[in-house]
Parts: sequence; structure tokens; C-alpha cells
Amino acid sequence: MSNEILIVEDDLLLGDTLKDFFECNGLSVHWTKDGEAGLKYYTENHPDLILLDVILPGINGLEVIAEIRKTNTIIPIILMTGTEFDEKSQIKGYQLGAVNYLKKPILPQVILAQILNLIQPTTVNKYSFKNLEISINNQLLSINNVEIQLREKEEQLLVFFLNNCNRIQSRNDILFCLWKENLPNRNNQLDSLISRLKKTLKPFHEISIKKIYGMGYGLFVEE
Repeated sequence: MSNEILIVEDDLLLGDTLKDFFECNGLSVHWTKDGEAGLKYYTENHPDLILLDVILPGINGLEVIAEIRKTNTIIPIILMTGTEFDEKSQIKGYQLGAVNYLKKPILPQVILAQILNLIQPTTVNKYSFKNLEISINNQLLSINNVEIQLREKEEQLLVFFLNNCNRIQSRNDILFCLWKENLPNRNNQLDSLISRLKKTLKPFHEISIKKIYGMGYGLFVEE
């Protein structure tokens, strides 16, 4: 899946903000400012998801989704509006096939989480060692059938370490993997995160997280 989304939004500040934020988080984004242009781009390029404003110049968002649903009932479409949030409009939006109907102002982080949940299928990460079978799925860690619930960042860090097992990773690389930035103010968060992950893995003596001063951290598995 290409992870390409189409934003149809005539608010220039919001459209620009969402486009930049989504692109910084790995998505391919095309932004149009009216319904006609949005429909044209959808028809020619078939994006994976559409984030669609209800109130638009020319044809409105409800008309756009109705047109799309004539030929495509699968593509996820999220509607958003600053004014038309009454019960009748929401019901109409869901009847036309919207997966969500959001009221502005909206948080880019919240919409990004919804988008990723819709366009990226759940991945089960599996690892096999001599004495260990490890799987991570939707923040649930299983080690030799012992299940442990992880937090989001703990899962991301553990997957990163396991994908680079038995190798030291620089602090900057770890920070960028987790937060898409390596600013110094993230260092304390990283140290706390590693400390929690060490406690989680403590019962499994074959697994250790090591720190090499001046170099970084790594997860090591005895085989």
C-alpha cells in the first residue's frame, strides 16, 4: 500500500498544517482546496484514504463522498466540519459511508492515529531465537507464551531493538525512530523508557539491554 492520502480542505492554514504534519510522519499527501479538484484527483490517482471537509466552495463534502461511493465503497473517507455538526448532517455523512465525522478544531496527532489505523494493517512482529519465541502484536508482547502489555513507545522501542538485535544503536537513531526527531529534550524520556523496558524484560535472563557509553544502546539475546 502506498499510504497516499488526499486532503480536500479550503482552509489554507489547516490544509497546510495537516499536509506538513502527515508528510513528516511518512505519508504521501495531496491537498486540494475544493470538491471538484478533489474528485478529479481521486479519479485519476486512487489514493488510500480521503480526509474531506464538509463545507467547500462549489460542490460540498457530502456531494463528493456521494459521488465517490457510486463506484467505490471501500476507500476510507473521514469527514470534518467546523459548522455542520448537527445530528442530521452526521447521520447523512455516515449513511453515505464516512468512517468518521469530526468536529473542528482537530488535533493532527489524533487524525494521524486514525489514518494509520485505517490504511496500515496490523503487523505481527515475530522473532525466533534458540530458546525464545517472541511476538509483538498491537502492544501485546509474548515471550514463550508469557504475555505482557506494552505501552506504545515501549512497543516501538522493542521492535527497533529486535530488528537490530545484538548491535549497538546510537542514541540519535533511537530518538529519531521513536519521535522523528533527536532533540536533546527527548533524552530523559528515552532513559525512562529504556528503564521501564529493562524491568519488563528482567524475568527473561537471555535478553539484556546494554549501554555503551558514548555509543548508545542495544538489545542482546544469548543463544
